[in-house]
Amino acid sequence: MQFKRKNSLRYAVCGVIASATAVAALSAQAEARDEIIVSGSPLERTNVDQVGAITDLDRDEIQRQGGATLGELLAKTPGIAESSFAPGASRPIIRGLDNFRVRIQENGVGAHGVSDVSEDHGVPIDPLAAQRIEVIRGPATLRYGSQAIGGVVNVLNNRVPTAAPENLIDGEAFASFNTVNTGFEGGGLFDIGAGNFAGHFDWFYRDTDDYDIPQAPGEQDNTQNETLGVSGGGSIVFDDGFIGANVSYFDSEYGIPGEAAAEDVFIDLDQTKVVVRGEVRNVSNFISTLRLDGGYSNYLHDEVVGETGEIGATYDNEEWELRAEALHTQFGPFEGAIGFHFAHRDLEAFGEASELIAPSDRQSYGFFLFEEASLTEQLTLQMATRVEHVELDGFGVTPPSLNGSVLMAEIDDFGADSPRDFTPISGSVGLVFDLGNQIALGGNVQYVERAPALLELYSKGPHEATATFEVGDPNLDKEKAISFEATLKKDEGDFTFGLAGFYTTYDGFIFRELTGFVCGEEFESCGIEGDPGVEDELTQLAFLQEDADFYGFEAQAAWNAFEMNGATIGFDGQFDFVRAEFDDGANVPRITPLRFGAGAFYEGNRLFARIGALRVTRQDNVATNETETSGYTDLRLEANYTFPLAGSDTRAVQIGVVGSNLLDQDQRNHVSFLKDDVLRPGASARLFARLIL
Repeated sequence: MQFKRKNSLRYAVCGVIASATAVAALSAQAEARDEIIVSGSPLERTNVDQVGAITDLDRDEIQRQGGATLGELLAKTPGIAESSFAPGASRPIIRGLDNFRVRIQENGVGAHGVSDVSEDHGVPIDPLAAQRIEVIRGPATLRYGSQAIGGVVNVLNNRVPTAAPENLIDGEAFASFNTVNTGFEGGGLFDIGAGNFAGHFDWFYRDTDDYDIPQAPGEQDNTQNETLGVSGGGSIVFDDGFIGANVSYFDSEYGIPGEAAAEDVFIDLDQTKVVVRGEVRNVSNFISTLRLDGGYSNYLHDEVVGETGEIGATYDNEEWELRAEALHTQFGPFEGAIGFHFAHRDLEAFGEASELIAPSDRQSYGFFLFEEASLTEQLTLQMATRVEHVELDGFGVTPPSLNGSVLMAEIDDFGADSPRDFTPISGSVGLVFDLGNQIALGGNVQYVERAPALLELYSKGPHEATATFEVGDPNLDKEKAISFEATLKKDEGDFTFGLAGFYTTYDGFIFRELTGFVCGEEFESCGIEGDPGVEDELTQLAFLQEDADFYGFEAQAAWNAFEMNGATIGFDGQFDFVRAEFDDGANVPRITPLRFGAGAFYEGNRLFARIGALRVTRQDNVATNETETSGYTDLRLEANYTFPLAGSDTRAVQIGVVGSNLLDQDQRNHVSFLKDDVLRPGASARLFARLIL
């Protein structure tokens, strides 16, 4: 397959990377894990101070884990899986919930792409630009909308600087090479400061070929990926706050494996995004801080047939978003924040995509409140509530039934105009109890309502990338959920751990189910395979609504067991499972199987090494028309060495190697629509170098 090339920008970026001499950055662990403030809460709180399970990856972990997408990067974390549709398109799945129930954002502003519309669509946020990543669950998610019912993936970086760097120029550069796809990655991040001005610039580039797999023919066809990004911004920083802006550009071209590989289908996407942020502290005796986050983006992607160069489908997505919040000082026992959140989305599709979803738009206004109160020295109460109004407009059709009949009548190009509006109301209350010895016990109850998404209401045609014919239902009701969660956390000391158990009951859970019918390109071609006039090019999916229960458990722990010559030898482990069933006892489709793993590590002043294995068990709790998936073991080995630069306490060079799937086993992702046709990568070694300037 031949990608279209943006030659001038591509070669300019390559030249800058080459001049960086294939080195890259080590952000020295400036803060201990227990000192890290979790940004999901409007108040400055650490992980153990908050209700709900929180996953936090720092820059070192992001570089070691690797991954071309956020889904791939987070996939081995307890409670999180990935959609893994293509190397350039993989969204995180949290506790069995995906797409419209997981919000992905950068510094609080949404990703503003169309990755929630289809699994083959990439997220226009790259891990190479991330300095920290948080996955947030619990009351704090209500700051971001009912679409975050499953959780929030928040990518943090300094694209809008909040403070001036200590030096005139701070930064890092990085590069890596992966044997499994002969892939190169590189880039850099730089912060500059002069007086009250703080600036930031970053870039990254990735170029990979088809990746190797254990089975013949030895490569997974059409899995190449080329991605680049560039960003620049600045802020005026003052004693009690800052105000700044950033402009970023993201471009990615990646192949679609599976049936689309026969025609070398690839996606060519780009996004331009403008973000503004500001904060003012010490406003008054009652208002401690005012914050403003806003963004505008223009996203466009083409689905191209590589053999002919023909554009089969185009998605054009334009979004605006604004969130303002005011933090108030202590009022009685309470301290917290009140805020307003506005979002508008215009989604248009052309070519074959216009048959899937016609032009549609979504607009929402939301008010949220987050409060915290110290009931005793050990017991803290956290509460949150959100009220929003959502307006959706698009063209829908009457969905097919599952009783053996399908819609056979011809419809017009768009279907019937079907505007809908909803007023979701959500709330959460939780307690955190300090047990002493840096151990915290937490529990929360959350009630969330979610308005249906555009695709759930208005899809009505062929979706070539997933080889499905999708039919929404414009009469869907709000999805309602009551969730209970208990956590036990310890982030300090030689033995640290995090445990979380959850149970969620849904009233009107919206899901996609294989109907058992097949289709061609039009409704009148749908029916039972083999019947006269019925085409079998696509498998029919319908959006349905049914009560369901989700429950599961997650655990991870690390033990610094021995000290030897100033180094630590320790062990770690993890475990997670999620079960999801409808009220009639049937299984919810595409749920992650049980997983468990363990490892041993060595950590010295300069050398870090770890060997570990993750076992993904067989998934035999399958839904109607869904097949079982075999398990596998992922053996992983990593080592890196840090060289401090002479004359500096902070500058360093780090080199390392990470080996994955070292047993070279067949790995299939049960939650992927392409699991039967697409294997995950085989044995690989990734070599990387980092430099902090």
